[in-house]
Amino acid sequence: MKRLLSVTLPLLLSAAIACARVQGAQEGSNSISGTWIGDFGPAFYDRNTISLELKWDGKKLTGTVKPGDPGGRMYRNFQGFAIENASFDPATGVVKFEAMYQPRGRRYIIEGKVNKNTFSGTWTRPDENTDGDFKLTRKTSD
Repeated sequence: MKRLLSVTLPLLLSAAIACARVQGAQEGSNSISGTWIGDFGPAFYDRNTISLELKWDGKKLTGTVKPGDPGGRMYRNFQGFAIENASFDPATGVVKFEAMYQPRGRRYIIEGKVNKNTFSGTWTRPDENTDGDFKLTRKTSD
């Protein structure tokens, strides 16, 4: 009986740990979903506040670009607009998408990476030969 217990107990513990790792990996793959708030701009002195609402269903990434913090630096109020051609690789945290700001006819190409509660990367407006960077932080529940 002791021998059976000494073999069975470690096997059960190993199985429980493996299940916990799989569940954690599945939860981590959804780490992009939520509201992200921060800023973007072409230089450290030229930053606009922004928020990004993203939804990852395990296969498809959708989202909306919205105004950022009204009390933030260089806040601009505008109507939100959808992201397009979006992709997310849960294994690497790499996110890519495009967005078209219609009022000014500006097409943005965004590429970044999620690292825990930070989403940062670069953006370009190829039609205007303009680029810059962004840094967003996941909004936590209040």
